[in-house]
Amino acid sequence: MAARSVSWDNGPKIPGTVFRHLITGEDTEGRFSAQSAVLAPHELVIPHSHQNEDEYTFVYRGRIGGLVGEEEIEVEEGGIFFKPRGIVHALWNPTDNPVVVLEFISPAGFEHFFEEMGALDRAEPEVMQEIARRYGQQPRPDLISGLEERHGVHL
Repeated sequence: MAARSVSWDNGPKIPGTVFRHLITGEDTEGRFSAQSAVLAPHELVIPHSHQNEDEYTFVYRGRIGGLVGEEEIEVEEGGIFFKPRGIVHALWNPTDNPVVVLEFISPAGFEHFFEEMGALDRAEPEVMQEIARRYGQQPRPDLISGLEERHGVHL
């Protein structure tokens, strides 16, 4: 492993997504990966859970809302939002300005989920479900409407 410096906006873009690679599993011998993302105003990330990974979201710029299990929270700029494996979670931008987050995922490997989803030409539900299944990700679309109504956000 070689030391290097990364910034939220200088990692390679993951085509078809809002993510950039900052640190990959290849960089950390599989221990973790890090990505950055810019969430548009009032954007909701679909509620889901992970079978194999813990996620940590660092709010670099702005403020986010978050769901972990049944608890809803707000995380201010500079704060960290922990999303343990096996627990349903979501995040959203409740503001009128873009928000920048850094996602740390442990262990690494899930960054390839973003690559595969971003490579799809169009939303193909069966293919998307198969990709999610292979990565141990369980979407929870049944929670979307409640979050949209309570927080004025959308997918």
